[in-house]
Amino acid sequence: MFDANQLARDTTAAFQQHPIVGAVLGGQLTRPQYQRYITDVYHYARHSAVVIGTAGVRLVHSHPQLAAYLFHHAEEELGHDAWAHSDLIDLGVPAATIAASQPSDACRQMIEMEHYLAFHGNAVGLFGWMFVLECLGGDLGGAMAAGISRALGLDGKGVWFLSGHGEADSHHKLDLAHIITAHVTEPADAAVFLATVERARALYIGILDAALAARPLAAAA
Repeated sequence: MFDANQLARDTTAAFQQHPIVGAVLGGQLTRPQYQRYITDVYHYARHSAVVIGTAGVRLVHSHPQLAAYLFHHAEEELGHDAWAHSDLIDLGVPAATIAASQPSDACRQMIEMEHYLAFHGNAVGLFGWMFVLECLGGDLGGAMAAGISRALGLDGKGVWFLSGHGEADSHHKLDLAHIITAHVTEPADAAVFLATVERARALYIGILDAALAARPLAAAA
């Protein structure tokens, strides 16, 4: 019904073509752009373990292999929002400013999509969102962390989230492709998975668009 490996290549290619990724890899990213991006990362990472675990609960009886994968992955995602929070602190963003910050429109819509799929829709669709994030982290996370550190003179600080995911997500992407190919086999499940890949990819490009247009974060009042 679909080729997970080709889907991964197409997803990574879509991100590689975005100007913000070019700026990162070319050492031209600005501090406000990175602050905007990692602020969005912080916001969506706060929800990841919850939506992944909830989807697992809903799939226990109908898709036990998928549920087992989700439970394991939810545990791995615990605390990753703290990585992004730490990165923002290293970038000089006060904790009060982080607490008062809001996600970009695209990030907010992505969070809403995750919650709908996990709590109300076909929970198999959440694998489409996970797949997009694992492609970005696994294929580009490490290179992006190095490019950002170099461009902003961070000396390895402030890129904990990206570097950590770059190391882990290459393995996650392979595992995810395997389990999707083996267990997302019903036509309705495959359709919602593919639709979510397309939607998540478009929304994540919106997150990158927001970073590209970013201005310095305003301090909390």
